[in-house]
Amino acid sequence: MIECVRMQRSVAVLILAVSSAGGALAADPPPATPPAGTAEPKQEPKPATPSDLPKKIAAGTGGVFQPGLLLQGQYVYDQVDGTATTTPVVANQFRVRRAEIIAKGEIVAGMVGYQVMFDPAKVREPVPAAVTTAAGDTITVRQFPGAASVFQDFFVTFLSPYADVSFGQFKIPVSWEAYNSTSKLILPERPMVSALYGDKRDVGIRVTKTFKYWGYSAGVFNGNLLNAADNNNSKDVALRLEGYPIEGLMLGGVAYASVGERLAPTTRDRFEVDARYERGPFLVQAEYINAHDGGGPGVQGHGLYAAAGYLVTDKIQPVLRVGYLDPNLAVDLDPVVDRGADEALELSAGVNYYLQKHEAKLQLAFTRVQYDVRAPTNQLVLQAQVAF
Repeated sequence: MIECVRMQRSVAVLILAVSSAGGALAADPPPATPPAGTAEPKQEPKPATPSDLPKKIAAGTGGVFQPGLLLQGQYVYDQVDGTATTTPVVANQFRVRRAEIIAKGEIVAGMVGYQVMFDPAKVREPVPAAVTTAAGDTITVRQFPGAASVFQDFFVTFLSPYADVSFGQFKIPVSWEAYNSTSKLILPERPMVSALYGDKRDVGIRVTKTFKYWGYSAGVFNGNLLNAADNNNSKDVALRLEGYPIEGLMLGGVAYASVGERLAPTTRDRFEVDARYERGPFLVQAEYINAHDGGGPGVQGHGLYAAAGYLVTDKIQPVLRVGYLDPNLAVDLDPVVDRGADEALELSAGVNYYLQKHEAKLQLAFTRVQYDVRAPTNQLVLQAQVAF
């Protein structure tokens, strides 16, 4: 009996010691009670960052909508050099280069996509222009100096793992720089050969897809180009193939031709090879295009360019470009006409300042075009861009 009492006292002492030391058997202290009339502090919500915001908006029953913009404003200084008999001609202006408004997305997720783009900057106010009537009289009327429609792109696309089939109006796949995103041009203006033979839109059907090591774009078009209905039974067909043998390298080729009524004045044939390498700070790209326009003998021309850029920092990129264009090879063979009168050598140098990659950037470029007979031209362009 005495031993039992001693054991109970020993256990009681052990429990008291552990409790005093804050061991596992110690009871949790009661929560602190705020003074009467004092409210709990509220947790302020964190402001949303751009990465937290949705890039797409729900549309229709199960589709998505994604808006886009490309805004470009320019200051342009042009000068035509003087000759022994002429004085230099200078012109300068501020210009709205592009104001593209884009709506795209998928109306059936993974199956049906769409895009529409229009550019109000394409339309200028009408200006007085001299027009000759059928009777031979000359009258002055007001005409648009350029395009009279803002409508640029429209297509509905049926998506699949191996082919995306689009119906509508879109760029023809001639010239890598003209076919791809305008917001990513390495200089404010495209080279002469790309502007002349590429950067065209037409109505038709297009099938495209890009894979890991290669991609393609094939199409059939009316052949009457932008915002025009077809007026003959001829069609233009195009095939662009690209290969990506190593990271950063693209090798491409294009075949584009009119089929059907080959004697029509709208006949166009284009053959192109191009390459682009972009990795790290280095960028090099080049194109060669051979062209034939018009039925029968038509007009044969060709041109090329090569460009290189280097990112000195993540924001500053100097760029150099050299181009050549001869839009009519027959002129060089005609002894009556000045040999090489229409040939042009284009030299461009510029610098890009990326505030936020291609979404916000400034571009400054100087271009000199040297002709064999005509006076050289000089152009300085300062461009500000916002795009998403």
